[in-house]
Amino acid sequence: MSKSRRKKSTNKRLGLILFLEIIIFAGLVGGYIWYYVNHALDLIVADETPKEEIDVSDAVTDTMEEKYKTIVLFGLDTRDKVDMTKEGMAHSDAVIIASINNDTHEVKLVSVYRDCFLEITKADSSPSTQKFTHAYFLGGPICAVETLNKNLDLNITDYVSVDFKALANAIDALGGVTIDVKSSELNNLNKNLQEQVAVTGISSDGVWSAGEQTLNGTQATAYARIRKVGNGDFERTQRQRAVISAMVEKAKKSDLGTITELINTIFPQIATNMTKSQIIDLAKDVFDYELGDNIGFPLANETPTLGAKGSVVVPCNLVSNVKHLHEFLYPEDTGYTPSDEVQRISADITSETGYGDEFTEDKSTEEPTQTNTPSD
Repeated sequence: MSKSRRKKSTNKRLGLILFLEIIIFAGLVGGYIWYYVNHALDLIVADETPKEEIDVSDAVTDTMEEKYKTIVLFGLDTRDKVDMTKEGMAHSDAVIIASINNDTHEVKLVSVYRDCFLEITKADSSPSTQKFTHAYFLGGPICAVETLNKNLDLNITDYVSVDFKALANAIDALGGVTIDVKSSELNNLNKNLQEQVAVTGISSDGVWSAGEQTLNGTQATAYARIRKVGNGDFERTQRQRAVISAMVEKAKKSDLGTITELINTIFPQIATNMTKSQIIDLAKDVFDYELGDNIGFPLANETPTLGAKGSVVVPCNLVSNVKHLHEFLYPEDTGYTPSDEVQRISADITSETGYGDEFTEDKSTEEPTQTNTPSD
């Protein structure tokens, strides 16, 4: 990566809630003896790839380094138990960037659309523009992390991944979550639910009425997977973040027995390169964390079909979208300027797709310019 630097080692389809759960779970079991906490964290699948080998952007500022922790959360489309730390195992069907303000403990979330058209770099090949969802399959989580760093001028070195079944298990352990279901979502929710039951083996009744109600794990996961209602994948990411918020609030109110069950059930379904000390460090302020605003990326976009590359979400344009991303995630970072690398990639994407209009409206939440094609 020509415009990147190595981060110093001293720096710190759908279950993206697991990173926040790790924070909450570890914090809530703080009353347990250290041995139990240490043992529980041993259940997580550990990726021991040296973090100093992960490329980050050379545009990262001191404010980003010192004031914020940024972590990426991957929800994988695998139906079978696989090694989530390796390439060739799964696509990232859902991706959320979480930025934590170290002073205020506000957590902001950005959903990166699975079909976002970015430049993906594999270790054994030259860069190529594709849907971002392919990065994880082609080069594993490290490739996916480095792709985000390169295209979005970020300094992410920590990730958390979960498999297809984890979200349902977590929600069931919590006793369900409260979701406001629209009448227009019922049909697709129940279609997704049938697949969920077949894949996970967890039985569930359907959801037959609209309105605010408690959904079990299978129902809530089916809800988070709805893609063919409203604005396609754009609106699906909003549903995912609604489930995240509901789970965080439910977990905060849970007793130690519930948390113990969650740990024993869910931790073996988590893969991460975060160390035990990092997780404990994040957990110490668990009751101070507050979920802030959330958006989807790219905010300004077009959704053409590009031959064999399929229906994609093209940033219009990448430079201006990345500027707004940094303003959202790091509002106090006034020293950021898009890197030469981002400017080059932006120009290349415009040349390939024909879409390069400047971002003209500062949107605090996504309002998709077009409905994403629901089929792949």
